[in-house]
Amino acid sequence: MIKVMVIEDEGLAARRLIKMIEAADCDVIKHTKSIAETLKYLEKHEEPDLYLMDIHLSDGIVFELFQSRELYAPIIFTTAFDQYAIKAFKQNSIDYLLKPIDEDELNQAIDKFQKLHSPKGKKNKESNIDLEVISALLHKSNAAPNFKERIRIKIGDHFKSLSIREITHFYSEEKISFCQTADGRNYPIDYSIEAIFNELNPNQFHRVSRSYIVNIDYIDDVISYSNSRLKVNVRGAGNKEIIVARDRAKAFKNWLG
Repeated sequence: MIKVMVIEDEGLAARRLIKMIEAADCDVIKHTKSIAETLKYLEKHEEPDLYLMDIHLSDGIVFELFQSRELYAPIIFTTAFDQYAIKAFKQNSIDYLLKPIDEDELNQAIDKFQKLHSPKGKKNKESNIDLEVISALLHKSNAAPNFKERIRIKIGDHFKSLSIREITHFYSEEKISFCQTADGRNYPIDYSIEAIFNELNPNQFHRVSRSYIVNIDYIDDVISYSNSRLKVNVRGAGNKEIIVARDRAKAFKNWLG
């Protein structure tokens, strides 16, 4: 039975993915939610036969994992953003699946792994590279990324459409998600922080914690804080404590440029 490790920070997506993997007669030996958790696990355990990795994790882009540790097992990447495709194939990538994951496509990717790692597949691994797939991914990577440009909000009985660029940050309080606009107004939104982040341009927005996503154009200051953390001052956020945890600080600094 194929031993699979799932690296996915969205709870609902992870549960659905694990269920599909197990239905394909594979054994999910571990589920981690971040780069830091994955590295900690791999320090004490052997690699699985196969990884399924979400590219955009809560503490950074999964490719940062390869800067800290060399992985030998093949990888199936999953993400909502197709512009990472070519970078994915430079790692030990078996396939690249766009969210929401289609069960048939996942099964095909697992079948591809089995064929490539059978005795015959290993011998002829180079000839099994699908040039049509690579060509399609190159085309996708050159296309304009499909990020959310507007968001719908409700004000009483009325609906309004806001430009994403007007939003200084998204945040969560008492299990309700909000966005704040450049004029200081706050609106509840019908998205979880995880869901809205997956639709935003990662060059424009960064998830600094479980509760906050910030827009780079409205960051007024970043201050060193206790325990190697960072404090982010966002224009119009007032006294809100927007703190970048120590394990997210490096990824945040890299994002800032």
